[in-house]
Amino acid sequence: MTEAMRDSFRSVGALAPVGAPARAVNGAGLRWTPGPDELRLPSSEEEPVSQNTRQMVAITDGFNGLRLRWRGRRDVFVGADQLIHWDPDYDRRTNTGNGPMAPDVYVAFDVANRHHSSYVVWEEGKPPDFVLEVVSPSSRRRDKEEKRDAYARMGVPEFFIYDPEDKSGPTLTGLELRNGRYEPLPEETFADGVVGVRSNALGLCLCVKPTGTEPLDGSLRWYDPARGEFLPTLHESEARAAASDARAAESDARAAESEARVAELEALIEKMRRD
Repeated sequence: MTEAMRDSFRSVGALAPVGAPARAVNGAGLRWTPGPDELRLPSSEEEPVSQNTRQMVAITDGFNGLRLRWRGRRDVFVGADQLIHWDPDYDRRTNTGNGPMAPDVYVAFDVANRHHSSYVVWEEGKPPDFVLEVVSPSSRRRDKEEKRDAYARMGVPEFFIYDPEDKSGPTLTGLELRNGRYEPLPEETFADGVVGVRSNALGLCLCVKPTGTEPLDGSLRWYDPARGEFLPTLHESEARAAASDARAAESDARAAESEARVAELEALIEKMRRD
């Protein structure tokens, strides 16, 4: 990465316009090898934050749901708990400049879907289009205030916050970047009484699934308003695939049994002819 290319990203807050749906090029012309700064810069934080079960379920289901959503797309990258380097002037030794961020889940359109050791904004050419932070009680102020300001300066078009344990405010908040500031997205009611916040960048809605009989009901879920259904979690997707395989195996077994009976009848008819 040349100094001239870094210079184009030194004006913080003017990195990219509001995101749009992924292009149909499906990976053509994208960076498929790590840049020099991606290889050089750290890939993880020194002190990872521990998560409780509710947070872990929200993060893993959020990440896996989006990965499944764009499975096969080479130009959509979905990351989780990964450092985003966005200030070329940041000095880790003196802590000057804007330090890297590590969102719980994020999506970047028109970025190669490959293994990234970290996400370097000035090498990818843009910040992520969508970021989700799952709030932990010990980092509520940082997640809701400091990160909000940082993502706005970075130029992230949408910032969603899920705080499952906050009793004084909304559990789910969606924010859209407008004129350099985040403005709230409205809560909507969809089919079957599903309530959530629509992400214009993703074309999906983030909802807290109503509490029912399942142990992990009340969890954060992706909802497709066009289809009127929740996106399957990884567990649900695997269960559906297993059920489909079982049905296919049963159908094959019935077909094999039918073929065996036909062969048996043909053999009997042939024997009767010979006799």
